[in-house]
Amino acid sequence: SKYILESYSPGSTLDVIAQASNTYTPLSYQVRTIVRVTLPSILLAAIATSVYPSMAQWLVQLPSSTYEGSNLLYNDQVLTVLSNDLSQYVQNILTTCALLFGILVGQTYYFMYQQQENIFFALFNEVTEAKSLLEQISLMTYGRPGLYPSLLSRMNDYVQDDLKMLSVKDPTLLTSRLPRDDPLESILYATSVGLPSVVYETVRSLRQARAERCSALQNKLPLLHIYLLRLLIVIVLATFPVCGSGSQAIAPNVLVLQSYMFGVLAFGLTLVVNVVEELRNSGNKGAYNVDGVLEVMVGGLEKELEERLDGRFWGIGVSPSPPIRDISDRSNIKIDANNFDGAKEEIAKISVVEEQSNDVKVEVDGSDVDKGSTTTHRRKRLTSWLQ
Repeated sequence: SKYILESYSPGSTLDVIAQASNTYTPLSYQVRTIVRVTLPSILLAAIATSVYPSMAQWLVQLPSSTYEGSNLLYNDQVLTVLSNDLSQYVQNILTTCALLFGILVGQTYYFMYQQQENIFFALFNEVTEAKSLLEQISLMTYGRPGLYPSLLSRMNDYVQDDLKMLSVKDPTLLTSRLPRDDPLESILYATSVGLPSVVYETVRSLRQARAERCSALQNKLPLLHIYLLRLLIVIVLATFPVCGSGSQAIAPNVLVLQSYMFGVLAFGLTLVVNVVEELRNSGNKGAYNVDGVLEVMVGGLEKELEERLDGRFWGIGVSPSPPIRDISDRSNIKIDANNFDGAKEEIAKISVVEEQSNDVKVEVDGSDVDKGSTTTHRRKRLTSWLQ
């Protein structure tokens, strides 16, 4: 299969980064995520830092439409209360808004990351079931030339047009298609009409795994939720100038320091929401995309399907051939199971030699051992062993 791989000049900066990063996710995907997440955050932080002093001054000098020469929001008493703020009422408003934002964003991030984890579980389960189905198809239909290529073709359609279409097809539309357009339905019909075969259970398990994958890929977080989180960002940022504007009554130059703090706050809040948005749209070509991992997972399955369809994969091939058993007797003679007749003749020759040597030994030693009974016993042992 065509893996999502990218090569760079050896020793270059991009090559070092690519080697240090995830090998299954291309560097270009990770760069896209960095740009989509950090660039808007940096721009918003720069804008917030530059406009904060002017915003605080504008709030203090906001004229009143009722009384000429007076301010709408601020006067000397109000500035005194904000600068001292002994009750910390205004600061508590900022803390409450930030805490509310943190709780909602934390729960949303946990939910989206758990969904990303479920995608990996579903993919590993589905690829394993797909390999089992290919093995069973090969075992059952290899000797049937009319059925074997047809089932392999339908299996290939399932891999190319269903399993690998994570970022292309909507999971809801993929599930809603007619049964006759489902490659697994064709395999089930061809192998389990009448009495269900063993393929029926495998297809059933594969369909369940596909349902888990589609369920994990389904976008469960509406876009309105992201808009509400961004609205909370606006509320938190809007309360900050109100809290900091009273400080200029004591030290006017403090607005410069507060502007940098305001920029850092804007950068952090925007960065968190952009990460959640990236997890929500994991189908985009980004760091959270699982296409690279899936390409590696189905590489062996695709290669075997291609070889079988092209006729380059002979035999069943689902398991290696059994090894040749080596059987040794007392004389360390190895017996090949495929050449049993030759082994039997060899053992017969060995037995004759052993009988002659025993006869000579008996004659020399003058032993009273019955040679006939010894020879008969040895032949019985050899015969029983051969059987």
